[in-house]
Amino acid sequence: MHYIYMKISEKKYRGSLICRTVGYPISYAIVKMLLENGPMDLEQIVNRVKRSKATVCVHLAKLKLANIVRYEKEWRKTTYWIKYPKEVKKFLQSCEELVERTTKRIRKDF
Repeated sequence: MHYIYMKISEKKYRGSLICRTVGYPISYAIVKMLLENGPMDLEQIVNRVKRSKATVCVHLAKLKLANIVRYEKEWRKTTYWIKYPKEVKKFLQSCEELVERTTKRIRKDF
């Protein structure tokens, strides 16, 4: 019985980790960009999001830890891509629909 509770807790933890990680605007931008453009190397990501290499690396590390982004190193070049593009795309669409819905509600209230 205790084992079942631990599995549920692990799933909840992983779900919250994904939400927290993608909740950062820079992480969100990186995920959207990788979904739209496919695999990109670190320099391309840095140039597109217009943040420092250190900042981008921190967010990519969080995205890797959350199992959203995968990477491959080839000499000095590291290429990143979305591990589960179909599922991540659905997740982001759901988030955007919720934002749209709550924004409409705010506009209606004022």
